[in-house]
Amino acid sequence: MFGIRDRQLGVLVGLMFVPFALQLLGWAGTPLGGGPCGAIGVDRLMLEQPQAFFYAQIMLWGISLLMATGFFILMLGFMHNGTVPKSQAQPFMLAGLGIASLTALIYILTHTLGLPAPSPIGWLMSGPEPTDTIGVLVLLVLAVQVLINLRWLGQSEEAPQSAATAQAQESRVR
Repeated sequence: MFGIRDRQLGVLVGLMFVPFALQLLGWAGTPLGGGPCGAIGVDRLMLEQPQAFFYAQIMLWGISLLMATGFFILMLGFMHNGTVPKSQAQPFMLAGLGIASLTALIYILTHTLGLPAPSPIGWLMSGPEPTDTIGVLVLLVLAVQVLINLRWLGQSEEAPQSAATAQAQESRVR
């Protein structure tokens, strides 16, 4: 997938692009909502909502950095003719895991508890933000990506080689 022969790594790279694409859908003004970064052109300006504006920018940086991390892994795939060495992909996968986890955590906290946000008069505590469909979809994609990423990082590099070795030995026995 996407020039990467390792199917699980290809799925992870694809999932790194999905949150940004969903956010673009949110900015398009669909009835699904504005997404985690807010809609453009709503009744109230984002500057009038300090928590929404501050954390929307953090989440936008998160999904943008996640997409950039996906581009780096994709470029590794192109440079290595589709076979990305795990030792080279692992730092990017760890960065993607941290970015996705932090972005999901901020989304959950701002939409359940509310977090303090900076304002001209200091830090203000506000209530939870409203949840929309695109925001929930982005959260689900981030959660799935974190789970697959943890599974990929937990696999050893020798597992595919040992399976290939076992298959080669089996063919020699015949």
